[in-house]
Amino acid sequence: MDRTDGAPASTVGEFDIPGALREVDAALKAALLRYAEQLPPDLITMGKMALHARGKVMAWSRAQETGAEALLPRWPLFVLFGCRAALPAEERGRWREAIPAAVAVEIAIAAADLIDEWSDGDDSPVIEQYGPGQAINVANLMLVMAQQVLVWEAQRPGGNAYAGGALGALQDMLVEAAVGQHLDMAYEHMPYRDVTPEMSGQMTEKKAGALIGGACRMGALMTGADEEVTALVWRFGRQVGGMAQLANDIQDVLPHGTEVVTPDGSGALIAPPKTDLARRKRTLPIVFALRDEAAEPNAVQRAYAGGPGAEGIDEDAMRRAVMEAGGVNFAHLVLDVYRNNATEALDALEAVRPGARDVLSPLLGG
Repeated sequence: MDRTDGAPASTVGEFDIPGALREVDAALKAALLRYAEQLPPDLITMGKMALHARGKVMAWSRAQETGAEALLPRWPLFVLFGCRAALPAEERGRWREAIPAAVAVEIAIAAADLIDEWSDGDDSPVIEQYGPGQAINVANLMLVMAQQVLVWEAQRPGGNAYAGGALGALQDMLVEAAVGQHLDMAYEHMPYRDVTPEMSGQMTEKKAGALIGGACRMGALMTGADEEVTALVWRFGRQVGGMAQLANDIQDVLPHGTEVVTPDGSGALIAPPKTDLARRKRTLPIVFALRDEAAEPNAVQRAYAGGPGAEGIDEDAMRRAVMEAGGVNFAHLVLDVYRNNATEALDALEAVRPGARDVLSPLLGG
């Protein structure tokens, strides 16, 4: 479930993003304290390491205290933005009703990241220090904790009566994302011509689309919004998720030093790590290049076909082959489709919830 790091970076209208994140951080810490006497110290340490990773609200909060720079946490914001967009304009001050859902999503995503790090062989302080078995165990625990946060809110006297619906949405989100991760791994072992662009696109939707769409939907559900509004918020979030995943996939296959335009409209010179091509992933730009019908197999086709010399094919040559076969251009076209779909959903939401465009447009980079 590869994810990009873009997020809105200041305030939206009268909504103070740093202030909201501080409240999420406080609620997260309060939730974790409920486990203090139940969990052994080393298990608590592992959980803290996962929850203090780059891009997490606890890492951001610590940086705020010390004056250091930190990536703005985006997962709680998907929930809070979804909540505010689902509310009538005069009621958007009720966003705090979604804080338990923001906490649940933050914990669940930290767990999903641990699982991803293990399955993809990425660098992971938790895995390096405690081993994969312990890392997967703490990830499983955190997935349960995420759900318990919403159970507690539903059962709390005076708690949010809609937390049960958000819990169902969280479970739906995790199931679909797990299916997407399964497809991602399964496609790696299939003959490369058997994986179509349509299959790769469906995988994308079940990964980042399910997660971001689910987080936005949970925020809407915590307000008690009707089905039409909730569905539009969910649809918007899924398209944003598709955009984020494709932007990540495109960046991963570009030749070193290529300037890319990120979803927020900024450009940056990148030196991509050796990831998707080395792992023989079937992301959309790679699948498009694999299905190229030129007379001579390109470098990606030769590498993915295996056989003598396949492992020695230069990765930069594969990156150039993806570009020359049109894989990056095709992925950009699909990304534009996601953007157009997101804009259509936002226009429909604006018609029933005036001001929703101002709330959600930062997620589109404008």
